[in-house]
Order: sequence, then structure tokens, then C-alpha cells
Amino acid sequence: MFRRLPSSWLVFLSLLVAIIGWGWAWVGIRYAIRYYAPGQLAFGRYLVASMTLLPFWLARGGRFPRREHWFALIVMGVTGFTIYNFCINLGEQTITAGTAALIGAFLPIGNTLGAAFFLNEKLSRLRWTGILIAFGGVAVTSLGAQGHLEFSFGAALVFVAVLSASVYGVLTKYMVKSYAPLEVVSWAMWAGTLGLFPLSHGLFARVQEVPLLATFNVILLGILPGAICYALFTFALSRVAVARASTSMFFMPITSILLGWLLLGELPSWIAITGGCVTLVGAYIVNTKK
Repeated sequence: MFRRLPSSWLVFLSLLVAIIGWGWAWVGIRYAIRYYAPGQLAFGRYLVASMTLLPFWLARGGRFPRREHWFALIVMGVTGFTIYNFCINLGEQTITAGTAALIGAFLPIGNTLGAAFFLNEKLSRLRWTGILIAFGGVAVTSLGAQGHLEFSFGAALVFVAVLSASVYGVLTKYMVKSYAPLEVVSWAMWAGTLGLFPLSHGLFARVQEVPLLATFNVILLGILPGAICYALFTFALSRVAVARASTSMFFMPITSILLGWLLLGELPSWIAITGGCVTLVGAYIVNTKK
């Protein structure tokens, strides 16, 4: 059925599911981190995600990348999975899911900057202005994460994660020129999951101690935002420019704030929301203006 849809619709549907899934992921992480240590949660989640992608990879022939691409894939794994997820989990111990997602709104900026420097995608003076506006918004959100103006280590960790994920996004655009999107995300995810293993001490003992709902939450985090959303977004990147695909990220904070309020009863502070709105304005300028 999906093969009959126009390519533009496949891209749209892929991005829609990815944004809804990733929007919930901030909330799911915020809940799961109450029961699992950051490294345990990250490794458990991506162990599930890795196993989810394995049969699909095998169905495509189960081939391995050429040796000259190994380094790039390892970097993708470390930046897009190891560093990104460990820092997100650490950060969400102290800030709400909605606040983390508002900082995550900077990701399109990071992707666009990376594409400009490494893929020669052009940036006009207006788009540079948008980048500066977005930086200001992230600063306000980070300083207001606790409801008043002060430095937040949790917010800083989330920003580090976003910058790390930007490296992954740019390299993904490069790698999908040579391989199928599913292959790229599978190889990178497996490399990143191996990088998380040393941080997972005590995971399997912890599974026996926490409520079943918490463990189910980790499994769902692995299947939906961990495996399916990454695969769908990688597919979209193989069809459209980095900046255009990243524009869809504008809707992720809204999804996270609504779900955080409905499921956890949490809302970001008004300072964080204000900063997030400024970031979204900057991201809109960067990703829609020439």
C-alpha cells in the first residue's frame, strides 16, 4: 500500500510519525529516569531498538558497510546515540520533559550549521540572524529551566546532546548517498549501543526491582522513538534537504509539552517557554528563509 503513495507523502508521513514519537520520548524518558539510572535507561532502550531493527536489516540482505565508512559510522553511533542519549537522560533528572524538548528545538539549527560547513548548503545573512536569535532563545530556556534565572546543569547537558545529535544528522545525509537509510541507522545504532554498554552496570538486576510499567516504558522507548522514528527520519533525510527535514522539529516541543502535562502533570516554567518560542522563531527563519 505505502509503495503506491507519492514520494512526497511518504516523506510527510515519515516525519509526522517521527515527530509524534520523539515528542513522546522526552516524556517517556522523564518517567523512566525515576526508576533507572541514566546509563541503564540509555543502554536498555537501545538494546531493544537494536533488536527491533535487526530482522529488517537481515531482510534487506544483512550486508555490512565498506571499510572506508567504518569511522564515519562509529562517529555517528557515538554522537547520535551514546552521547546524545546519556546526556538527555542525565539532563532530564532535573528538568521537565517540555523544557528539554524546547532546548531540543535547537536541533534544526545544529543540522543546518553542520550542513553549511560540511555539505556546502548555503546560509544567507537572514539565516545567520535566525541562528543568533535561536542561540538567544536556548540561553533563556536554559537559564529559566528551574522557574527563575540561574544556570541549570540539566539544561546544559541537553544542549550538549543536541549539538552531538547535529553531527549525527549531517553524517547521515552523507551516508545515505551510499547505503539504504535502514542500513545506515542500524549500523550507527549498533555502534552507539555498544558505546552505552559500559554505562549500563546493574541494569538487569534493576529490571527485577522496578515496577513492570517502568520496564514496559523502556521497551516502548526502544521500539517507537528508538528504532522506528530513527529509521523514518533517516528515510526522510535521504529524500529531502537536511534543513527541510529538520523544519518538522518545530512541532516536537509542542507535542512534548502537551504530553508532559497530560501524562506527568508537568509544565515548563514561563521563562523556559518564552525562550523556547524565541528559539522556534530563530529556527523558522533559518529553515524557511533563503
